[in-house]
Amino acid sequence: MKARSHSMPEACPETSPSVQIVQVEVSCTHPLLLLKQALPWAAITEAMTRHWRQHGKNVDGGPGLPWDVSLYVPLVVLMLIKTFDSRQTEAYVAENVVARVFIGRHCDAQAQIRDHSNIARAYAALGKAGIDEVNHLVLKEAHRYGFIDEGVLSADTTAQELPLGYPNEPGILRGLAQRCGRALTQLAKRGMCGLDRVQEQVQTILRSVNEHHLFTAGKADKREVLTRILKEVGALIVQTRPLVERLATSADRVIQSARARLLAMHEVIKPLMGQIVQWISTGKVAANKIVHVGIPQARAMVRNKAGKKTEFGLAYLISRLGGGYLFGERLAANADERQMPLKALWGYRAIFGQEATPELVVYDRGGDSTATRQRLALEGIKDVGIQPKGNRPWSVAEGVREQIRSERGRTEGSIGTLKSNRYKFNKPQERLWQTLEMAGPRSILSFNLNKFMRDLVALTQ
Repeated sequence: MKARSHSMPEACPETSPSVQIVQVEVSCTHPLLLLKQALPWAAITEAMTRHWRQHGKNVDGGPGLPWDVSLYVPLVVLMLIKTFDSRQTEAYVAENVVARVFIGRHCDAQAQIRDHSNIARAYAALGKAGIDEVNHLVLKEAHRYGFIDEGVLSADTTAQELPLGYPNEPGILRGLAQRCGRALTQLAKRGMCGLDRVQEQVQTILRSVNEHHLFTAGKADKREVLTRILKEVGALIVQTRPLVERLATSADRVIQSARARLLAMHEVIKPLMGQIVQWISTGKVAANKIVHVGIPQARAMVRNKAGKKTEFGLAYLISRLGGGYLFGERLAANADERQMPLKALWGYRAIFGQEATPELVVYDRGGDSTATRQRLALEGIKDVGIQPKGNRPWSVAEGVREQIRSERGRTEGSIGTLKSNRYKFNKPQERLWQTLEMAGPRSILSFNLNKFMRDLVALTQ
């Protein structure tokens, strides 16, 4: 460990005036070090290396700077445990002795820890599949230690809210016009001519949106201006379509980037136009409505819950195993909830094997369906703990119902913990879809790593 000198060379002649070596004893029962001893590092390293190789990292000793797998594997795991971003991880490793021991860089006083940009690249190169695979390995290891009761599986759906403004229709269309405007600016800088008319159309849309926000009063006036904005956006798409076709053969990287942005806006306006027309005509939000043109995967989910009729973001199925460990899956918005108990079972078997079967499956009344109950019974589920709708009878005994109610409450509590400021399941700060789709699995993996660490600590006490 490196530290600035806090002693005068005259008083301590054996010390350096610039660097002082400090020895600090760290207990092997420290929670982080207990977790380090328990994690299956060989399997985690193999999984991460495979995904880094797929993303072009030099993990096999090819020409150029080698990718230091022995550093990045524990470094990324530490970042997930502490729920830090790359800058916080860089500072933490530079200052914390236990962190140095965890990543195996405590013996070398001159050990070079890569900066935050390299840490961020290492994390991003894992991708969603890499994070999911590491989570499965952690769950299997926790199960091997006896911390997971594989006989109980409880699940529920939730929404991962994104840090978006309220998705009103003029604001969504303004975002589309702004992205088209930035693409046109890139093309103009590359010397393309004949863009004045299209750029003026972008400014017309932006002026109309400002008019809608600032100078209209009453539903009739707002609807009239919104209809005009929709027509202006349609004209913009018509004007840029020949431009997209003409640029298809260009080899310029900047031109291709601008073309890709225009093409993405053309694709997103196809369903969005009909969804906005439906809202203008009926006043009702369309199912699966796009709420952000930059992240078209984010949709409106009509819940009709008390105090929250519609949620905006990404739909998730969160499953809780006995013992409190979690796994999850991103869903299509407004997916058929009657299929969710079966999806939870498929996710369970993806971790523990195709022959594995829990004794009890728990879900709320949204999953109640005769076909679902029958399928779960055929799959070998002893107790199908799905709350029945209306006056339908329960399919389990009274004693099991108390356990079902308890498991449902624990599942809701686990989802609430995921959405806390610590695990940041809600409103992740990522902007690119590649890393944004990792945000949900990352929160679940962070939750499981910390749960595993707490269970290990409790085991030693």
